[in-house]
Amino acid sequence: MGDVIYYNFAEQFSKNPGLRFRKLSDFSGEQFREEVLEPCFQNNTKIIINVDGVESSLGASFLSEAFGDVAVKYTKAKFDELISFKIDTPKGKVNYEEMLERVDEALKRQGKL
Repeated sequence: MGDVIYYNFAEQFSKNPGLRFRKLSDFSGEQFREEVLEPCFQNNTKIIINVDGVESSLGASFLSEAFGDVAVKYTKAKFDELISFKIDTPKGKVNYEEMLERVDEALKRQGKL
């Protein structure tokens, strides 16, 4: 495996994440997937995401688009290897659990879970 990225979501992406697609909002799940997550998978780089400074929670549509799509594309095993959240705070734990639910839903829809 390559390097490890410690990613401060609020500082490096947005304190207020948007909706699923770029055409619907700025800081969308689609944008996060394309600009942040896809390069991690392409370079086999682990990313640990800290969401503590995010003012709201990451929405279901954001999580589904960003994380669900990469899990479907690259497999659940690779996803589990490369994606992690800082979960030692309530916000981190809640967002991580919600993200896992959206990933499982995406995999089930594609018959991959």
